[in-house]
This record gives sequence, C-alpha cells and structure tokens, in this order.
Amino acid sequence: MNNRWKTVATGSLAALTILAAPVLWQIADVRRETDSEIGSLAALQAETRALRKELEALRARVDGLDSRTSIGITALQRTALTATPDLPPERSEPAADRPRDNYAQVVLIADRRSVNDGLSLATPSFLRQTFGLPRNDLNDDCQRLTNPRLRDLIANEPVGPIRVQLLAPAVASLRKVFAEVEALEPELYKRIASSGSLCVRLIRGSAASASAHAYGLAVDLNIDGQLDNFADGRTQLGLILLADFFKKEGWIWGAGFSREDSMHFEVSRQKIEEWQRQGLL
Repeated sequence: MNNRWKTVATGSLAALTILAAPVLWQIADVRRETDSEIGSLAALQAETRALRKELEALRARVDGLDSRTSIGITALQRTALTATPDLPPERSEPAADRPRDNYAQVVLIADRRSVNDGLSLATPSFLRQTFGLPRNDLNDDCQRLTNPRLRDLIANEPVGPIRVQLLAPAVASLRKVFAEVEALEPELYKRIASSGSLCVRLIRGSAASASAHAYGLAVDLNIDGQLDNFADGRTQLGLILLADFFKKEGWIWGAGFSREDSMHFEVSRQKIEEWQRQGLL
C-alpha cells in the first residue's frame, strides 16, 4: 500500500513539475526583464550623473571665462549664469560658445547691489569736507572748476584707450586698471570708449550735492561708443568684465547704485584716504 501511494505521489509531483514549468520559465523571464530594467535604470542614473558633471564643468567654464584671468572675475561669476542677452531666440547660443566680440552685448546685472561689497562710497559730505566744493554756484550743467586745490591736481591726458580729466592720483590708478585689462583682455581693451570724466555739476536730482565727476574722481565708460541705458538694470557684458579690474584697484561701480548707472566708475573712500596717507592729495 505504501509503495502504491509513493508511486502516485511521485507521478503527481512529476505532473505538477511539468505543469509548473511554463510558469517557472515565465517567472524567470520576468526576473531577467526586471534585472535588465534595474540595470538600465542604473545606467540611466550613471548617465544622469555624468551629464550633471558636464553641466557643472560648463558652468565653471562660463564663470571663469575659460580660467584665463588671474584676478578673479567676481562680478562675472554672479552674472554669467543668469545673464539674459538681448538677442532673438533663434540667435541664442550657450554662454561658453559665444564669440568674444560680444562685449557690447546687453545683459541683466544679477545681484547688482552687492557688486561693491568691501568698498565704501565717498559721499558728497565726505568729499566736501576733504576738498571743499568744486565751485560755489553748482547747477545741473557742466561748468568750470574753480576750487584752486582741485584745479591744481587735475590732469588732462590720454590713459590707455581714452583721454580723461581727473585728479592726478586717479589718472595713475586708472592707468593701472587699463594695463591689467590690456594684458588679460586685449580685445576688450581696444573697444573701451569714454562717455566723459570731469564735469563740475550737481548729482542728478540733487539740489546741493556735487557729483564725483565734479571732483575729477569719476569716469563714464562704454563699449564701442554705445551708451548704456540709465537705471534699467542691464549693462554691456564688457562693463561687467571691467568692473572687477576697477574693484581690485579700489573703484566703485555705478551698477550698485540705487539708480543703476553701470557706465559710471568712481574712486572709493578707501582709495582717497589711502592717497591722503601717501601725501598725494
């Protein structure tokens, strides 16, 4: 009797094995497909990580302008990734691939209120206390400088690619700025143009405060003679590059003013105090 049941059990097990074989093969196929999908997902994740690394490398390339500058172009690092070029969509290109002649391209200024961090503005009251007024009857028009102390310090001469009227120490400082620009950005250097320097007048909108231009401590610059629009939060790419050369030398950039004036560069209070200590003023 036992042998009979063993035979029946063995036969049943064999039958079940035969019947279950397709199911087992299907399960094996599903597992193989699952393993394949897991492998594909892992490959996709690896590819995604690689693409992220390439994107980070591209951003680093844009930030450093191919790492060609030795002075740390901080303003460009704040701006390049968020800059919006005034180009129609069909002409837009990745930042790293744009031709270098786009120095006059107009872009948004990102985080502009922090571009002068570390430097202090030479306020009208500080300038008046240091030098006196450039003249007593200031108005909104450029007039003749009558303050004898300032007048004796004014130099009128070519500096780099432009001609300026500034205080002699400011001329020497500007010469250092342009020497570095010429060495590190020679194409940009050739395209710098002046929009004016000495102009004895009031600050725009003020009834009594003299502009830094009135003291021979400021210069307005542009690229290719194209004037930048006032107070629109945008500027030429070349001026963004120039701003860091100026900051290194202790000049304030007008892009950081409450009313953005990105063509404007003026000597900081720290620089004036340095010249005082050196007996240059």
